[in-house]
Amino acid sequence: MTHEKKSMKLQINLIRKGLADGNYLIKAKGFILAVLYWGDENNFLENFGAFAYVPIDPAGNGNFCFQGYRAIPKGANYVYAKCFSHDFSFHEVIRSQIPAKFLDDSIIEQNYQRFSVLTDMHLSSKIWKIKKAFSMTQSNTILLLGDSVNDGTKEQFNLLEECINESVPQKNIFPVIGNHDVLFDSENGCINYEVFQKNMLTKNSQTINYDKNSPAYSLKMKNINIIGLQSVISGRKFSFPEGIQLSWLEENLNLNQESDWHLILCHAPLLAHNPHRNTGNPYLGKNKRLQEIIDNHKNIIFLSGHTHISPNSLNGSVDIDSQRNNIYVNCGSLVDTTFSKQDNELISPDWYDGCITELEISESEIKIFMSSSKTGINFPRGCYHFRKN
Repeated sequence: MTHEKKSMKLQINLIRKGLADGNYLIKAKGFILAVLYWGDENNFLENFGAFAYVPIDPAGNGNFCFQGYRAIPKGANYVYAKCFSHDFSFHEVIRSQIPAKFLDDSIIEQNYQRFSVLTDMHLSSKIWKIKKAFSMTQSNTILLLGDSVNDGTKEQFNLLEECINESVPQKNIFPVIGNHDVLFDSENGCINYEVFQKNMLTKNSQTINYDKNSPAYSLKMKNINIIGLQSVISGRKFSFPEGIQLSWLEENLNLNQESDWHLILCHAPLLAHNPHRNTGNPYLGKNKRLQEIIDNHKNIIFLSGHTHISPNSLNGSVDIDSQRNNIYVNCGSLVDTTFSKQDNELISPDWYDGCITELEISESEIKIFMSSSKTGINFPRGCYHFRKN
């Protein structure tokens, strides 16, 4: 469906119900750039940034191909294009209504649990950004995916605990280790992280189940099985020593098959779901074995960080294995993010912002929202909605 304004036109050709995947065609002769936004019948969606910056050629044509299984945000039923003149001295706005058959009209489940995710904070000495991020989280449960500090020192972890105690003293904190949480040149480099993990887990009211051979742990929150994998050892090496922890993981998944979801926390992504989308060496030792274990189970949400890739990367930061209902979410970083080599489109400066990820998980669906840690503005490219088959 299109909406015309003088000689201008915006046409959207979507592929899947509820998803933004498809082509967005702009005809705006005399203009140089179109910026695309979600909106309703009255205006742009509040608290959402732009989802594409589309160059317009001399003939007046622009084309954007959206991919990556992003969701059409709730409340959006129009796409707006703000078209700028060559010297940016003025702009025109055109819009196109989203065909009703592509809008998600299913009943949204209300009985969900919410989790906030922070990763790659790299705390060293300046704590204001960390405190701000904690205060912006919307859930009572915060998942820390590693590299919470930059050098693994006792002083940095003390600062981190200070941030938590001052910003979110009543919230549950569940961490896993990252390579920067380890003292670089020490035989017992994980010692300061292990003290921090113990302090965080013992202050929670939930019953924690530990792997007796590693700092890995699990717990149940209602019918969600949360598993914290510890994938880094002294020397900052990504490893699961002797595979003991992975055997524990497999046993845990087998014993908790009745769970609605298994929420696995791991600092680095698996190779097949790396947002760099390359075929190089895996980050994780025993990557193949870990992937085999996950592929033998269903209803897994695998959360990772480490890459610092922006959720605004064109390919996206979330993968779905629809056959198994397994979802892989790379949560970028709290520090400024980067883009993969495959991204060759126009990129807005605010897309480099660090991000905060929010999860809403019910029995049969998961909603993912990613936002700027600097402004709180929602990233439209960080919006996902999946349901079990």
